[in-house]
Amino acid sequence: MTQNFEIRPAVLRDATAIAEVQVSSWKTTYKGIVPDGLIERMTVPERTGGWTRILTALEESGQGKVFLCESEGEVVGFASFGPQRDHGFEDRGFTSELTAIYLLETAQRQGIGSALLQACATEALGLGHNGMSVWVLEQNLGARGFYEARGGESLAAQESDDRNAPVDEVAYGWRDLSSLISTAAL
Repeated sequence: MTQNFEIRPAVLRDATAIAEVQVSSWKTTYKGIVPDGLIERMTVPERTGGWTRILTALEESGQGKVFLCESEGEVVGFASFGPQRDHGFEDRGFTSELTAIYLLETAQRQGIGSALLQACATEALGLGHNGMSVWVLEQNLGARGFYEARGGESLAAQESDDRNAPVDEVAYGWRDLSSLISTAAL
């Protein structure tokens, strides 16, 4: 059953709430996938600074956006997108990139991830992007299934070159954001 929630663009004052969701999500989602040290080093103050910089840069450039989800007055999830960072994907028509999507564990499987993905795709389309990609941890089978169920095409895989924190990734993409928008509600 889907709970009541609202998706809205994030503003600078949301940086701490976004950081809280990200840190909490890392602790529940990535346990056993990434080294414990990486999870332990991620803190709300550190991520608040990061999200303050990201929100400021996106506001100034107009080239992306962060959306968040509120339920009963609490931020329970967020997603962000911006211009494509991988030139190879950009050359293949994936001109935007979903850079983050995180939900509190209690907010998962309620349609919030789909709504956040749809908000990003709609905004990206409005900015003139036709395609979008996303990198996801190879062992994050839940997220991979989420993207595959929404028509994500397998684009690439990359092995980690960090011996201290080996985290392999795979990329998915959508060539036509309008089709992603229509399937996001799945």
